[in-house]
Amino acid sequence: MKTVLTVVGLLAFSIPYACQGLSPRVIAISLLILLFSYLMLLPSLKPLIATLADNPLLTLLMMYIAASCLWAEQEQTSSMLMVLKFVTFSTFGLYLVTHYTTQGCIRLLVITLSILSVLNLLAVVLVPSFAIHGGVEHTGLWKGISGHKNTLGTLSLLCFVSHVIYFFRGTRKALHVGFVLLNALLLIKCQSTTSLLLTSSLFTFILFILLFKRIRSVALRGFFISSSCLLVLLGLVFAFSYGDAIASEFGKTTTLTGRTEIWQGIAGAIGSHYWFGYGYGSFWANRPSIYANGIRFDLTSSHSGFRDLWIDIGLTGLLATITLVITTLFKFRIGKTDMYTWLTAAVFFLFIVLNNITDSRFLNSLAIYWIIFVVIVIKVQERHRLTVAEKAITTGIQHASITLGTTNRTARKKEPRFPTP
Repeated sequence: MKTVLTVVGLLAFSIPYACQGLSPRVIAISLLILLFSYLMLLPSLKPLIATLADNPLLTLLMMYIAASCLWAEQEQTSSMLMVLKFVTFSTFGLYLVTHYTTQGCIRLLVITLSILSVLNLLAVVLVPSFAIHGGVEHTGLWKGISGHKNTLGTLSLLCFVSHVIYFFRGTRKALHVGFVLLNALLLIKCQSTTSLLLTSSLFTFILFILLFKRIRSVALRGFFISSSCLLVLLGLVFAFSYGDAIASEFGKTTTLTGRTEIWQGIAGAIGSHYWFGYGYGSFWANRPSIYANGIRFDLTSSHSGFRDLWIDIGLTGLLATITLVITTLFKFRIGKTDMYTWLTAAVFFLFIVLNNITDSRFLNSLAIYWIIFVVIVIKVQERHRLTVAEKAITTGIQHASITLGTTNRTARKKEPRFPTP
């Protein structure tokens, strides 16, 4: 029953109609999930406190985001409700990491994403007027129950890559092939360029890791890494050199569908609240119009998670988040033990980092992205701490063995020797 309720909670955080906005429906759902998380965490306060203590920067960042309501430039009630939502999905993330192993957390996320992909397809088939974009913008493109083609694309991307990894694991291959094909269909029909590019990049990363793990020779591994880096470098040079031509072939521009113009338009807003931001959710609450190069943009985000963090919680919060990202990436290890679970976690984390460059997937979006971020940061730190402890124990045992061996040799030398009669 606990697992079912957990998946229901993750589904609620993955559907805009259940977690976005401040409607009575969203607040009621948030309160129910917060109550569930509280009841589950209450008997396990010691593990919770230990988790928070082991992740001081993340703990301080969450407290800082919640406290930003004190200087938020919007109506106080709305600000407090925004903080309530943030506390709800952050608490739910803490419940996940204290009650489930890394493998359990990833498994629950994959189950949730798989259910979402089925629901998105059913919505398109059964209620096309609701699940397919109409009107002037994005006409005919699929959005499912995700509310927007780009959101459908990112969730389908995560489901696609996770089932690709589990396919290579070698169990229930037919099931994983089915979900790979289903999410490939969703990715094609939503036509999210960012999602398609990220899918290709992450799929290449998966193949790189799986091939790298099969190479036993140190020399071959070095050649494989250097060749891969060279190919990536050549690809980047080619993209920068012929970016305009490549983009025009796909009906795009190097403004990233107007994103660079939006970023120019919000530069002044960032500068006026440089260090501490406008408070969580405050700037976009009134849906301000942004003007850049004579064009008006009516927005709910800047289409950049890192810039939205800067607007919401200032450079202070942004630097804390970037520090968490960098330290987590350095601590990542995809070893032989449970390799597929950690490979899935690595792909999810890379997606969060890369997608937040051109889309907002930290706080100003579905809560599921922040939950994934929190879960992986904590689980990587947990594994890193255990690895350091194991190395310390192994070093101590080796040191003790060397010391004992030296002592024994010294004792043997000092033993009196009597002449043989």
